[in-house]
Amino acid sequence: MSLKSVMSLLKIWSEAGQTMMKTEKRQKGFTLIEMMIALTVLALVVAAVSHALAQSLAMAHRIKKDTTLSLLAQSKMAEIEAAKEGAASDHGNFGGNFSQYGWQVSVRGSGISTLKKVEVTVLDTLSEKRESFRLTSLQYREESP
Repeated sequence: MSLKSVMSLLKIWSEAGQTMMKTEKRQKGFTLIEMMIALTVLALVVAAVSHALAQSLAMAHRIKKDTTLSLLAQSKMAEIEAAKEGAASDHGNFGGNFSQYGWQVSVRGSGISTLKKVEVTVLDTLSEKRESFRLTSLQYREESP
């Protein structure tokens, strides 16, 4: 191959390369690096949103559990206060839809003869953490003659 033919080949390749570059600049669309950056940003946003969603679901579950425990404790305390006879220490389970919850009533003196300290504790028996809620009240009973 002669020097003249090599030079003509180089000139042709050079012109072809310049033509391709001009063609590429005129095309509309995204480059590969732009797509990779966009997908990375999208992945980070999706990860952050899913983490926030998981945390809010866990918080909603915790709030529901705390509300149920406190309402059951208030219900048991109201039942004790409405009873005609004095409160006595006892324990048991709630029935129906709340059978997984147990209760314990503790009655102690308060230092004043007409007041008794009543503690109601409600436990979630199925919880791994043994979650509970304690409600304390003073109950007045007149002394019998």
